[in-house]
Amino acid sequence: MTKLLSSRRAFLTTLGASLAAPAILKAQGARKRIYMVLFRGETEVEQGYRAYVQERGLPFELIIRNIDRNRANLPKFIDEIRATKPDLVYGWGTTVALGLVGTQDAADRSAFIPPDIPCVYALVADPVGAKLASQLGTGTGRNVTGVSHIVPLASQMAAIQAYRPFNKIGMIFNPQEENSVLNVRAMQALAQEKGYSVVVEEVSMTDGKPDPAAVPSLVDKVADAGAQFFYIGPDTFVGDQRHAITARSLERRLPTFTATELEVRTSDCLFGLVSRYDNVGRFAAYKSEQILMQGLKAGSLPVETLQRFSYIVNMSVAQRLKLYPPMSVLRFAEVIGV
Repeated sequence: MTKLLSSRRAFLTTLGASLAAPAILKAQGARKRIYMVLFRGETEVEQGYRAYVQERGLPFELIIRNIDRNRANLPKFIDEIRATKPDLVYGWGTTVALGLVGTQDAADRSAFIPPDIPCVYALVADPVGAKLASQLGTGTGRNVTGVSHIVPLASQMAAIQAYRPFNKIGMIFNPQEENSVLNVRAMQALAQEKGYSVVVEEVSMTDGKPDPAAVPSLVDKVADAGAQFFYIGPDTFVGDQRHAITARSLERRLPTFTATELEVRTSDCLFGLVSRYDNVGRFAAYKSEQILMQGLKAGSLPVETLQRFSYIVNMSVAQRLKLYPPMSVLRFAEVIGV
């Protein structure tokens, strides 16, 4: 725990210095090539990564590749990595990270990037559940480290209870996304432990892809089952359908909670306990700096989450639902939509 907090504090100190004094480091020596493999194009995470690099004056050249939500595109990029031998590989999300480096216990690593190239991943919801790390707060022992953006699930449920007590929560998920499947399993295990129930609806497939047209009816099923909150977890498809989900939930008077920043800031989601995406990117860039500029081994750097999270309440949605947060929540929440 001491090592984990030390790493987080060091990042916050460095981040503060970079914001106060841009380009405080001078680019020295050859530029470092960072090969970035993205899942759905550039996001606020990469914007934060770029901003950190620019503010620190780091000699990083970013090579951007996008699998466009199709894991079948990964092998050609791994071949390019083998051929070009970048100084570091960055991976966005669970699907990409697993495709690049595999699980901790994978016996055959021939399909992954060469083990002598360090890898930093970001926006992985559950590194331990995905078997990318044995536990948070420690190094992996291999040439890999990363940043998770998800607040621990028990803390998320406590955040909901702080707004309104509940005994049944609902969610939908895309079975093609490993991070979403892991989140469902974790939710079901926690529900059993804590004594509440969870309604889970799987998104149907059309031509091998999750069907957006099915989303409103799935929200209806969750509402009809008596869920008191609709949970939006770390699922790219669900996130893409945030407008349809929150609109239907509002029609059904079903309040929504999110684990990721995008939904609460850009749709009619009621509230969430989230990590800022740009800070996730900055933290990943900080780890890249430690590896490429300070000579630290990726496997010695802890896999971790951010130290600070935001409890965000969309007051315009609260007004429409007539479901206002208690004063105890307003004392620390960030209120938007006023």
